[in-house]
Amino acid sequence: TEISLLEDLNQVIENRLENKIAFIRQHGIRVRIHALLVDRYLQTYYEKLGWFSDPHEVFDDIVSDPDKFYIFKSILAKTNVSKFDLPEPEAYRDFFGVNPPSGFKLLSSYCSWSGGCLLETIEKAITDDLPALLSSLAEKREAKAEAAAETKDKPSNRWRRQ
Repeated sequence: TEISLLEDLNQVIENRLENKIAFIRQHGIRVRIHALLVDRYLQTYYEKLGWFSDPHEVFDDIVSDPDKFYIFKSILAKTNVSKFDLPEPEAYRDFFGVNPPSGFKLLSSYCSWSGGCLLETIEKAITDDLPALLSSLAEKREAKAEAAAETKDKPSNRWRRQ
């Protein structure tokens, strides 16, 4: 019974680890979409801002009617973005009500010739690194299961000390 308890405990720990990796991946997807949306809002803002226009009025116009400027449609056109992952436009009205656009930079400003872009790093983690980590856990679990199956082939007397 102690061995089965330890096996059950090991199973719980492995499942928690897999769930945590899946949660981190899902969070990475949300961060990526948020970064893309903020970047799109900023791009639109800089495109529409003229020499004599009121910056506050221009940004209010964009935030109040993002469909007019194709903010969300342009993000949906990107790879690996589902319409179910997109937040409601009202969330960004609230977000930019608290965080002015002057507090953000375009995503392209976070790119360097030696380190690449932050968005590419997030995308690589979502599409490559985290799934590879999950599959390596599955491989380790299979190896443990095979080793356990080999040791269970021998009949043993539970009551005798081994």
